[in-house]
Amino acid sequence: MVDLEKMLELCRTRQWKVEDLDWSVQPRPMSRQDEMDIVQFFTNMAGIERLAGALFDEQRRRAESPELEEIFASFVGDEERHAQAAERLAAHYDVHHYHNYQLDKALRDFREPFLKAVRSVSPEVANGYVTAGELMLDIALLRSINDYVNDDMSSQVMKLINRDEARHVAMDYHMTE
Repeated sequence: MVDLEKMLELCRTRQWKVEDLDWSVQPRPMSRQDEMDIVQFFTNMAGIERLAGALFDEQRRRAESPELEEIFASFVGDEERHAQAAERLAAHYDVHHYHNYQLDKALRDFREPFLKAVRSVSPEVANGYVTAGELMLDIALLRSINDYVNDDMSSQVMKLINRDEARHVAMDYHMTE
């Protein structure tokens, strides 16, 4: 079980800013296809992070205590920061500007029906959706992208995002219990 006061303290003290990173680091050399793939991955990641923020906002709305409400509000902020970091990474790796990148249509189409479903189900089911989503995002997507990119700038950002995600997953399990 998570100690809410300790978690709230971590939420307050473990914040970071996208601007604090050294964005002057040059990306590794890559093929045209790798560059296009990586920029699209980070473009999509930004959209997924904002969806995660909307899910945490729903948990914030349903919070049964001021501590939970503040914790989930901080998670909404974390996810927006992650989205901004992903957008910065997309711009960082968009060296040759081969394409005008947009969030994939499937992700755009998925957002509203998924949010509607989460808003209409019981808190227990909604917590299950959030937990599964966070695990897939943290364990599968972010690590896979970072492994594929294989570059220092991505690693710096992902290290900070993963630190935030550890708090999120701990709360997900707490809410599931």
